[in-house]
Amino acid sequence: MKWCCKMFEGWFQEAGKRGIGVFATVRRDSTASFILQFRALDQGKATPAHSESPIALVSDIHIQYCPWCGTNLQKKYASRVQELDRSELAVGADLTSIKA
Repeated sequence: MKWCCKMFEGWFQEAGKRGIGVFATVRRDSTASFILQFRALDQGKATPAHSESPIALVSDIHIQYCPWCGTNLQKKYASRVQELDRSELAVGADLTSIKA
């Protein structure tokens, strides 16, 4: 695949791991929704038993442009949406695995 930039490619490879990642989900109309995600824990890790304050384990931000190079993601990846689809990583897709 020809990526818009090395940074986007690198963070796509990190999606689902602790820290920052970027990926796409396929919507009902077969277009992509691009997501910049932050995970406090690796997928499948147990949540802390006690915390003095609330913890956001996973946060999703829907984006239209690459945060690193400014490319319009819909235009760039329209024909490759299925290859970028990692819907299982989106907030809500794995709620049963993160409930305490």
